[in-house]
Amino acid sequence: MKIERVAFFDIDGTLFDPRKYDRPIHEQVPASTSEAILKLKANGVLPIIATGRWKEMTAGIGEYLNIDSFITSNGQAAYLEDDLLYQNYIDQQLVNPIIDQMRQRSLPAFFDTKEGIHILPQSKHVETYTKNITYLSETDYPENVLQMMVTTRDVRQVSDWLTSLKVVQTGETHVDIYPLGVSKAKGIERILDALNIDVKNTFAFGDANNDLEMFGHVGTAVAMGNGTDRAKESADFVTSEVWNDGIYKACEKLGLFE
Repeated sequence: MKIERVAFFDIDGTLFDPRKYDRPIHEQVPASTSEAILKLKANGVLPIIATGRWKEMTAGIGEYLNIDSFITSNGQAAYLEDDLLYQNYIDQQLVNPIIDQMRQRSLPAFFDTKEGIHILPQSKHVETYTKNITYLSETDYPENVLQMMVTTRDVRQVSDWLTSLKVVQTGETHVDIYPLGVSKAKGIERILDALNIDVKNTFAFGDANNDLEMFGHVGTAVAMGNGTDRAKESADFVTSEVWNDGIYKACEKLGLFE
């Protein structure tokens, strides 16, 4: 495949129908979205998944859509055709005192690390996402942490006291925590350098506030109709909802099938 353009796709609320998270992947992804990915590849557009999810959590959707390039952990790692381009970690001097605070506040927190997911005892719900889990004792601290995550509907439970890292509400019940200055945009920069692609030939599709920096680093930003107000305000183009063929309609409108 000769790569002439690149399209970056968020997963949750963009490739996945957020109303169907309890269903198999082939039901979460609209048929029109699968068709759009095939057409993009046939027309020299490389699809890349750009997500807040950790790498293990991208495996299913990557296999289903036959996508092998990823920006994961909100820009803390990037893979091009399954080859790791880079991986960043949170300073360990920040990690330990933050975890102490999380323990004191009994926050349901878990940690995306080079060695897999580490969790605090009150975060057993994470077992529904992965079996590759290490439980932390009262004196254990994970190392090589890419990002931290807390299950809460109120970002202020974290943002009111944690100011040394970026704290972003990425879903109705999830908060992601990662270094200041890091975003999916960092992964985009690395990938475009590796591919030698002009930014004007790049597109990004997203729905949430952790997609805003990504929108600012591509030629054309597309917000899903089911996206947040901030995502829609920051986009160049707003398409319909995921479940109303939003990806396909946007690609067609933007001439990506030509």
